[in-house]
Amino acid sequence: MTEDNDEISLLDLALTVAENLRLLIIGPIAAGLIAFGISSSQPKTFESVAILNVIDQPEKVASLVASAAVLDPVAEQLGLTKSATKDAARAELRGRVSASVGRKDGLLTLTTKGESGEAAQALANLVLAQLYVAVAPKGQDVIDLEKSLTLARSLYADTQRVLARSSALIGEARSEATVSAALQGYADLAALQQALAIQIANDQRSLRGLSDTNLAQPPILPTQHVARKRSLISVLAALATGFALLLFVFIRKALANAAVSEDGERVNQIKGYLFGVVGIRR
Repeated sequence: MTEDNDEISLLDLALTVAENLRLLIIGPIAAGLIAFGISSSQPKTFESVAILNVIDQPEKVASLVASAAVLDPVAEQLGLTKSATKDAARAELRGRVSASVGRKDGLLTLTTKGESGEAAQALANLVLAQLYVAVAPKGQDVIDLEKSLTLARSLYADTQRVLARSSALIGEARSEATVSAALQGYADLAALQQALAIQIANDQRSLRGLSDTNLAQPPILPTQHVARKRSLISVLAALATGFALLLFVFIRKALANAAVSEDGERVNQIKGYLFGVVGIRR
């Protein structure tokens, strides 16, 4: 392609834009204003935030927030299943409930949305209540934890008695070698007792499950709605509309030019096929 042809092509493009300048200006502005109006007319959204201190597997607990075990009972309590199926009600709640775990502190943050601050807070309390039920041990897990806890407590008591006796023997020992060996054994027993104490604490915590005592922050009552990015929505709508209109203008111009050239017959055939696809008779 020569430089003259390039110049003519650019001039043709500029001419096409100039011929449709009103459409290319008014269209995006109208689309932006419509998008701004629609976003402004949408109901206000309030967010309630609760923070849970989950020591064991916080990521697993966070994933349960969006599970059917938690959301289905909440949907029934809110009456969502009266006008929709369980799947639809659960999908609606998933759009209003989210959970995340902090990378540094490991705290679980629960965020719920509602059309009012009270509704958002009430939803958070319902989700938390069902989450406590979902993570609580059940059936054989309870039996296994109780056995483990009983055994750990028994071993802890035995270790405590052995440590007391060892301490007395160390005080009665006369040779340095005997004292050194006794101290080593005493240290091993102390380490074992510490491990048993940790095991007891873990078993007790697992049996208790989660409750409001794990809340680092109860669900807050929001007083201000979440501001939508209406300006950004309007700009994106205007840009998308402008691009679509520009593409439409160029395609229409190209088809018009081809219709009066030697390719006119093929252009008419293409139009006929397109109209046939959408069911329009010419």
